[in-house]
Amino acid sequence: MKKTLTALALGSTLMSTAVITSAAELTDSFDVLLNLQSSCTLDSTTDLDFGDQTDADVVAGNIDAANTVTVTCSNGADFTIGLTNGANFGAGPVATERAMKSANASYVSYQIFQDSGRTTAWTDTDDVAFNGTGASQNIDIYGRIPAQTPTIDAADTFNATGLALTDTVTVTLTY
Repeated sequence: MKKTLTALALGSTLMSTAVITSAAELTDSFDVLLNLQSSCTLDSTTDLDFGDQTDADVVAGNIDAANTVTVTCSNGADFTIGLTNGANFGAGPVATERAMKSANASYVSYQIFQDSGRTTAWTDTDDVAFNGTGASQNIDIYGRIPAQTPTIDAADTFNATGLALTDTVTVTLTY
């Protein structure tokens, strides 16, 4: 009986070894992919503020102001900045220009330019091109009130704080 058990145990060990040595290992691989796109953010805008002026200053004209649009775009990303004509285009003393309006119907026309010399107008059809640096970029916008006679509505009065005129220009960042 002893011999039978030994043979049976030895046969079982050999079968077990045969299974381990006959195992195969298969491999394959996969790619890890990313399609990185450029990005831009319109970080902030400041007001184009012509400050406190008298009606005589407006008649004399060439009142200048500037504001800034701050954007951050990926390094090397092309982008454009577009500006609307504002809410009161053509309603002021200069019918072909943007205009600021009082709470009633007083108007002062103004212009927006791409350059500090105020020689290249920035109209609603001008999408001005820039190139991203990967860091915050300040885009300067230059305004001017040209010589004109302000349109003063009879319902408006000059009080101690003056007569407030405003307009809203929308900035569009395209990339």
